Amino acid sequence: MLNIPAFDELFGNALNGFDINIAYLNSRRTVYCEKLHRLTDEKYILGIADKKINIECSGEKSAFYALCDIAKRIDENRLCSGEFICSPSFPVRGYIEGFYGTPWSHESRKSVMALMAKNRMNTVYYAPKDDLFHREKWRDKYPEAELARLRELVDASKKYHMDFYWCIAPGLSMKYSDEAEFERLIEKTKQLYSIGITHFGLLLDDIDEELEFEEDRALYGETVNAHIELINKYYSALKETDPSARLTVCPTLYHGKGDEYYISKLGQSIPPLVSVFWTGRDICSRELTSFEALKFIECTHHKPLYWDNYPVNDCSMYNEMHISPIINRDRDLQKYSEGIISNCMEYAECSKIPLITFADYLWDSENYDSQQSWENAIKQVVGKENAASFTVFADHLYTSCLRDANSRRMYEAFDKIEAAFKSGDKQSAFSLAEEYLGRMYVCREFLMRDLPICRELTKWSEKFFVACDLTVKIFEFVQSRDEALKGEIFSLIDKYNAMPARFSNDTDIRGELKELFNIN
Repeated sequence: MLNIPAFDELFGNALNGFDINIAYLNSRRTVYCEKLHRLTDEKYILGIADKKINIECSGEKSAFYALCDIAKRIDENRLCSGEFICSPSFPVRGYIEGFYGTPWSHESRKSVMALMAKNRMNTVYYAPKDDLFHREKWRDKYPEAELARLRELVDASKKYHMDFYWCIAPGLSMKYSDEAEFERLIEKTKQLYSIGITHFGLLLDDIDEELEFEEDRALYGETVNAHIELINKYYSALKETDPSARLTVCPTLYHGKGDEYYISKLGQSIPPLVSVFWTGRDICSRELTSFEALKFIECTHHKPLYWDNYPVNDCSMYNEMHISPIINRDRDLQKYSEGIISNCMEYAECSKIPLITFADYLWDSENYDSQQSWENAIKQVVGKENAASFTVFADHLYTSCLRDANSRRMYEAFDKIEAAFKSGDKQSAFSLAEEYLGRMYVCREFLMRDLPICRELTKWSEKFFVACDLTVKIFEFVQSRDEALKGEIFSLIDKYNAMPARFSNDTDIRGELKELFNIN
């Protein structure tokens, strides 16, 4: 009946007690997405009648996704009878380790990949900026030990039905006019091909816009001409090596309106099957719209493959922690783009929460519910038993380019407390305050545990602990009106403000307290 090793590894006995049968069919019903008018090997049909489930699909990949779907429905208590025809909104759904900062550990890479496979992502890009052999030492081959670890990741990706892209970024030092440089690029690529990699990324981002070498300027005149020749030569070499090879390019101009000179000329001059990364209007785009994608297609003759700079928090964002859900991506964006690749944080465990919300959006963008997805993501990452308490903390970490409302749950609780005070019902107000403080302290206990995600969150949880102490003192003052507490309160406020981590609404805390609790 079932022989999907990856599912057994990821889910164990999750489907024990269910009678599941899989029928493999190569027909319109199982390989054609009617709504999006495209062929896919990821479609499946579930026929559910109590404990009996029939799956129709075209192959092992779609069968794997069907089983993941069933396990997810069971875990979220929404398994119900009926026929469900399922296929993904976006053909390309994935993430990239493409940040500046400490690269992930090997174990973290395997852990993130496994979790994203469970959530039906199908693509992973390896491109850590601070992997020396990816960027600075792009000419040098990997030592055997590091190559062996990459081989292990490639093998895992195949087992999980994920496309693994290895990326190289030669633009900092490459002399485009030197044929020996291109040969070094090919030799490096062949080393990665030898361990089973057939999908590659050529990244030309975050480099000088002008050509560095006089020989390059004399031959090409403009940077875009050098890049066009490099991309076309590299793609041809890949195809000669393996006709199934794929290439994704990150251009030097990777954000904007999509009608700029560089990106228009580059897009129209490279093969149509070469994917082009694009971050949207901005480097970290608040929204991605179908209208902007159409402009990109018109000018470049390529659908954009979005390199989405969320939840990444490198460079100027290093004091922010991005674990809120993805929002502001158009529901019909799949019609005008290849897909979305989410750029992660160097905090691998924390990245898992927003990545799961990306997976949900990319699978079914039209029915995506950001808050429901986020709550389910937290349950997956920290466990159902810890989810409620963790959410008290995570509620304060909505500060990002997405500009979502921050600390909503806290302000809702405070509004109820304030309303009770104003109505004269002090007993209810104090009861509500004690209830919220209780939730804060249960959360505090969880954050003090020696767990990977808690260790990653130390900078932000320490500020949360000060916020806990501050909230206690505020409510003590509201109850007693003891003037001696004011000094402690404002001392804690100063301590809170001095901590660099972005947490909650860090603006004018004194003013908010004065208005809310009449502390002068």
